Amino acid sequence: MPRTPAQFEAIRQESRERILDAALRLFARYGYAATPVRRIAEEAGVSQGLLYNYFDGKESLLRALFEQTAGDVERSLAEAAAGATPAERIERLARSAFVIVGEHLSSWRLSYQLRMQPGVLEGLEAATQSWTESTRGRLAQLLTDAGVQDAAIEARVLFAAIDGAAQHYALDPDHYPVEDVTRALVRRFTAETTD
Repeated sequence: MPRTPAQFEAIRQESRERILDAALRLFARYGYAATPVRRIAEEAGVSQGLLYNYFDGKESLLRALFEQTAGDVERSLAEAAAGATPAERIERLARSAFVIVGEHLSSWRLSYQLRMQPGVLEGLEAATQSWTESTRGRLAQLLTDAGVQDAAIEARVLFAAIDGAAQHYALDPDHYPVEDVTRALVRRFTAETTD
């Protein structure tokens, strides 16, 4: 029986994910610069030609990996937006960040390793700058709505606090005090509205 278009799409998506997972593992283990496309294809169990069918090369793979993590952050921001009050939105943002990192723990661990490698972010400079500015703007609006003074600066602090906390959680998820850190973040960024 021939495959349906939906089955072909599922196979295509599964191959694409396998390639991305292999690239992330190898980039984290050997470094972005030292990982050839051929090795990524081998690790993913696909031909190099099939890999090029999905991605133009290493930079395209790197961009797709960045888009995955940006999509996770977008999910956190969307979850936050569903809160009824500013304090609830901040709490939902912090909680959802930890949930999402937990759901994709190995990917986030590797992503944090990859980000720190020399030259990796250079190819994504424009995309990361645009995404970072947009995210900070949304966080600043969230804090403005919460009545936080100097919301633009505090948005930078909130962004760094959540990113840093998520990184620590990714390193030691079994012992990281997620609930305590979430409460501290909420307290820190809603204190000005209750003073």
